[in-house]
This record gives sequence, C-alpha cells and structure tokens, in this order.
Amino acid sequence: MKLEFKKGSKYSRKDIGWICYPEKGPPPRGNWETGYVRVEDNLIIFMNIGVPGTTGHDFANHYDHSKGVIVWYGKPKSHSGQPLFQKLLDGNLTPHFFARWDNKDPQFSYLGIGNVVSFKDGHPCLDGNKNEVETIELKLTVEDSGEIIPIQNQTNVDKDKDISLETYFTPKSSFLLEKHLEDYIIKNWSNIELNKNYDIHKENNKLCTQYQTGSGPLDILAIRKDQKEFLVIELKKGRASDIVMGQIQRYMGHIKNNLAGDKDVKGLIIALEDDKNLRDALSVASNIKFMKYQVSFKLVE
Repeated sequence: MKLEFKKGSKYSRKDIGWICYPEKGPPPRGNWETGYVRVEDNLIIFMNIGVPGTTGHDFANHYDHSKGVIVWYGKPKSHSGQPLFQKLLDGNLTPHFFARWDNKDPQFSYLGIGNVVSFKDGHPCLDGNKNEVETIELKLTVEDSGEIIPIQNQTNVDKDKDISLETYFTPKSSFLLEKHLEDYIIKNWSNIELNKNYDIHKENNKLCTQYQTGSGPLDILAIRKDQKEFLVIELKKGRASDIVMGQIQRYMGHIKNNLAGDKDVKGLIIALEDDKNLRDALSVASNIKFMKYQVSFKLVE
C-alpha cells in the first residue's frame, strides 16, 4: 500500500486516517491516538517536538540542524527486539513522519519518509504513570525536514548561516518544497496567467489554500470570476506522475459534493515536468488540465 502525502502540508489525525482508509476512515481511537500506528507496510508516526504530548508523555524528540538528523523515541518499554521495530530497522516498513511543535494544534506537518541511520535501546524515559522505564532511541534523516520545522524549534542551529535564497530555489529553477511553490503562486497571483479568469476563493474572508477535504488538504481552491466554476489546483514541485490524478479527483469530488452546488468543478495540475503516464491519464480526463511552471532569477542594476 503506497501512501501519498504532501511535504510541509498540515494534516489532522482524521485527515491521515481517511487517506489510509479511504473507504471507511480511521479506526476509532486506540493506537490511532498514540505516537505511531502501523497501516499495512507503513508506519504513521506522530511526533511532538519540544512539547509534551497530550497524553502527558514528554519525549526529547528533536531535529539536530548541524547534523540534519531527527532524533525520535519509541513508546515506553519499546525496544529493537519487538516485531514492529525489527521490520522498521530491516526496511520492511515505510515510516511517514508527522510533527508539531504546539501540542494544542490538532494538525501535524508532514516531514516525509524517514531513513534510519542508527538506533539504541535502553534510553531512560517516563511512562504514563511517571514511572522510570526505558525505550528505543532512533536517529533518522528525512529529506528537507529542516526546511519544514521552524528554525526556533531546531537544536544546534548556526544562526550566522544565511539560507534565505536556498530556502526557495534549487539550481534547476525548481522549488525545494511544494509549500514554497504554493506560497510563490499565492503571492504572485495578480501577475500569473490564472488571474485573467480566476480568483483564489475565500471563505470567511480567508483565502482557500490548504483547504481541508475528507482526504487531506488541497493546495489552492480558485473560483472563476463569473462565479460559475471552481478550480481545484494541485501543485508538484518537480515531475508529476499519474499518481496525482487520483489525488486531485478526490479533492474535486469533495468540492462537487460539499461546496459547488450548481457550479462546475475542474482541476489543474501545476508541476515542473510531467511524464507519459500522466499525459495518457489526462487524455481521458477533459475536466483536468496540466500546466508547467518556470522560474527565473536575475540581477539587474
């Protein structure tokens, strides 16, 4: 079972549950309300960074900026001999990391898929009754996680390092994260082609970006200037494949069934590149279009 989440986007446990179980939604409470839960060959991990969890457990999960490593702790009494951690360490589970730095926020930011670098059993911790027990400590790398976790919530930060340009662009004129592409489009909406016919839709005087649906947040919800059509916009920072078709169709279905009324609903995929599979899929989906983006950078006097 392959799960698709968007780096940097925020999801509630319920959102993630509907993506994992699209037909029936998340199971009632149980492991779904704890630090991690297995879904077939995936491990969904909910991390609190710098704050205790709502259950009272307080683990020293953190992102080490200098090493680019996430340090994560298992539940009390966890160790490498347990079947779940054996599968994780053997590479037979795909760990999806979701993190938050405010334990009052019901949503978690998706960091990405982790790669275990090392582990150590026997790390001291407290269980729910404040008894001293032990757990497993894992060190992992998650690509681009340092661009998602706020710098003030990272450890060993070199505050003199200037990363402002690198934050947004790679040498290939792509975006480091899809969230950066989203921010760029929103800030420059008045200057791009879509502005001729569409506005970003608003609800309660708030732009509909990262708009929540029953299967995760869609990137941008636009509405035609004559108010007769909604446009669901899905963004990919690099190459888009046909996997995105199922994703955008779910979002379009949600808008059609819950918001559109008598308005039409169309879709738009924006990415740096497409591939043959996506072009084939689009050829039989007349209500979904594809556009490439290009970003240039130059200095002038």
